[in-house]
Amino acid sequence: MLKPDEIEKLLKKNQIGSANAFEILQSICTLASQSQGNSDALVQSLILRVLDKREKFEEFGEILNGLIRHYGLYPYLNIDSLTIKDALAREFHRPSLMTASADQDLEKLDENEGLVFHRVQAEVFRRIVDGESIILSAPTSFGKSALVDALIESGRFNNVVIVVPTIALIDETRRRLSQLKENHKVITHASQEIASKNVFVLTQERAVDFPNFPEIDLFVLDEFYKLDPREDSQRAMTLNHAFYKITKKARQFYLLGPNIQNIPDGFPQRFKCQFIKTDFATVVTELIPVRSKKGQDMAKLLSLCKEIDGPTLIFCASPNKARKIVEMLSKNANKPNAGMRDAAKWAGENYHPEWTLVKGLQNGIGMHHGRMPRALAQLCVKGFNEEKLPFLVCTSTLIEGVNTKAKNVIIFDNKIAKQKYDFFTFNNIRGRSGRMFKHFIGNVYVFHEPPQENLPLVEIPVFSQDVQNTSESLLIQLDDSDLQSDSRKRLEQYYQQQILDVDVIRQNTGIEPQAQIALARHLIENPSELQRLAWTGHPSWEQLLTLCEKIWSFFVNETGQVGKISSGRQLAFRINQMRNTPLSSVIAQEIGKGVKPDDAVEISLEFIRQWPQYRFPRLAMGICRIQNSVAEHLNQPTSKAEYSFFCGNVENLFSDAALVALDEYGLPFPIAKKLENVLDAGGLLDKALLNLSRIQLNTLPLQLTSFEKSLIEDVRQSI
Repeated sequence: MLKPDEIEKLLKKNQIGSANAFEILQSICTLASQSQGNSDALVQSLILRVLDKREKFEEFGEILNGLIRHYGLYPYLNIDSLTIKDALAREFHRPSLMTASADQDLEKLDENEGLVFHRVQAEVFRRIVDGESIILSAPTSFGKSALVDALIESGRFNNVVIVVPTIALIDETRRRLSQLKENHKVITHASQEIASKNVFVLTQERAVDFPNFPEIDLFVLDEFYKLDPREDSQRAMTLNHAFYKITKKARQFYLLGPNIQNIPDGFPQRFKCQFIKTDFATVVTELIPVRSKKGQDMAKLLSLCKEIDGPTLIFCASPNKARKIVEMLSKNANKPNAGMRDAAKWAGENYHPEWTLVKGLQNGIGMHHGRMPRALAQLCVKGFNEEKLPFLVCTSTLIEGVNTKAKNVIIFDNKIAKQKYDFFTFNNIRGRSGRMFKHFIGNVYVFHEPPQENLPLVEIPVFSQDVQNTSESLLIQLDDSDLQSDSRKRLEQYYQQQILDVDVIRQNTGIEPQAQIALARHLIENPSELQRLAWTGHPSWEQLLTLCEKIWSFFVNETGQVGKISSGRQLAFRINQMRNTPLSSVIAQEIGKGVKPDDAVEISLEFIRQWPQYRFPRLAMGICRIQNSVAEHLNQPTSKAEYSFFCGNVENLFSDAALVALDEYGLPFPIAKKLENVLDAGGLLDKALLNLSRIQLNTLPLQLTSFEKSLIEDVRQSI
C-alpha cells in the first residue's frame, strides 16, 4: 500500500501508468476505510488530485466514482460510468429533487437541469429550506453562493435580501441571478418598483437607506466577517446597522463567509441560529514559497509569470503597486493572441491613451482596484475568466467574494495599503485559486512568509455592544429593548441634551452623535453661519464653500487626505469643478499641471467614488437636517434649507441617475450618456433597463463602435 506522501508525489510528477493507477486508487480506498476525523481531509485532497489527472484513471472509473460518492463529492461523479447506487446518490443531491413535494411527478423533473450539491451543501440547503437560520463558514471553493441561487430557485422564498460588501459583487450576483428573472425581480436601487417576488441585492449602505422593504422571507449576508470592526470600523458599523434592521423583518437568515473559527458566545441563542464550520474542500490549494534576493522581487515576479501556465491572479498592496506590475508585465510578459485591443482603444479615447490600464488591455494584462470605473473593473474580470487576459493584477477589492477562474494566485505583497494583513485575510486571498470543474488544483505562490495562524472570532458589535468596538452612532439606532444596560448609560447624554432632537441624530445614520451636537451648538452660537447654510436648489460658490468646510470641520475625523481631498475648500472646488467641467477635461487639466496620466485619471476617479458617490450626499444631508432642526429650535423659519436636489445631482454626476446606475450593470457612463435620448429614462432605472432591453442595435441613429455594441449586448443579456 502506498503512503499518502507517495501518492501525492506520483500525482504531482504525473508518473501514472495503468499498473500504478490501480495501486493509487486501492491505497486511497484503504486510507478511506481507516480514516477518522482530520484524516478525512487528507484523503479528500488525494481524491481531488486524482480528479486533476482523471484521464489516467479511466480504466478504473467505477472505483473512482465509489470514492467520490463515499466523500460526498457528487458533482464530480462521472455520469458515463455510474452504477445504480451512484446515480441515485447523485440525483438525490439535486436541489430540485430535494425540494420536490410529495404530489409532484418526479419523472417529469429534467435530470439534465440544475446543479448537483456535494454532501455538506445538501445538508445546509435542507436546514435552510426547513426554516433554520444558518451561519456558514466554509472554504472559498465550497459553493456558498450556489446555495443562494438554489434557495431562490426552490420557490420557497418570495422576498430575499442579499447584502454584499461591494458594488462589484452586486453586479456579479445580479448576473448570476438573471436566469431567475421570470420568477423574481432583481432590485439593486431603492428607486426601482417592488414586484410580488423580489431579490434585493444591495450594499450595506443601500440596505440601511432602503425605505420600504416588504416582509422578508430570507436575508442573506455575504462575507459576514465584515461585521467585525477591526478592519474597517465605519463600514462595519453600517453593516451591523443593516444586519439589525433586516433581521427585524426577516423570517430567517443565511450568513456566509470563509475561514471563521467561531462566533461570539450567546449569539446563536439571541438570534435563534446555528453556526456551521466546515473545511469541506472541492479544490486543493498548493502553497509554493517564492524566494528572491532583496530588491529583486519585481524581476522574480516577471520570471515567474513567464514560467507558469493558466489564468493567474496577482495580488498586491495598492493601486500604485498594481500599475507598476501591469506596466512591467505589459512590456515584458505579454502573450501572443492575448489582449482586449478594442477595449484598450475605447479606454484610451475616453480616459487617456497613456493610462496603464490601456497598455495592460492591449497586452493581455487586466487590472482591478478601487479607483477604476466599475464597468471597466468588471470588464477585466470578464476578460480574465474568458482567458483573453492571462493575468489579472488586483488589490484587496477582488478578494471580497468576486469569483474568478484563477488557476494560479501570486501573493506578491503581504500588506493591504500600508498595514500587514492577518492570517484570516491571507486565507481569503489564497482561496481565490482553483475553481470547481475548472481547476482541481490551485497554485498559490507566496513572496513572503504567511502570517501567524490565529483563530479568527468574528466580533459583532450590534450583539456585543462593547465600548471599544461599538460606536454610539450604531447604538442610537437600536430599540431600547435591545440595548444592554451599559449601552443605555452611554446614550443617556443624548436623550438628556436639548440642543438637537434625537430623531435627527438617528436620521443621520453613521455620523457620530457627538459630532452632530457639536455642529448644532456651533450654529446656535453663530447665527450668521446658520444663514449661510440656508439655501435650496443649487448653491452659490460661497454657500457650497461654507457647506464643505462644515463637513470637513465637524464630520471628517481622519487625518491627511481623504479620497484625494485634504480640506473643505478643496472639496468645494472639486465639487464645483465637476458640475461645470466634463471628466475628460478635468483629467486633461490635471495633466496640464504636470500630473502623470495615471495619477490624473485615478485621482479623478477616486474622488468621484469617495466623495460625490459616497461621502458628500450623506454628510451634506446630515448638515441639512441639523440646520433645519436648529432653525426650528431658534424659531427662524427663513433659515431653513433643502439640499436633496443638489445632493442628488452631485451623486449622479449632474446627469440622469439611471445612466450612472448603468455603470454598475457593466455599461460605462460614456456609453450610457450616448444612449441618453434612446433610453429616455427620466431618472428611472427600471425604465432605462426596459428600454435598453428593447434596443435594436443595428437601427440606432448613433455612432457606436463594435466594442460599444458588444458591451451593450452583454448588459442586455443579463437584465
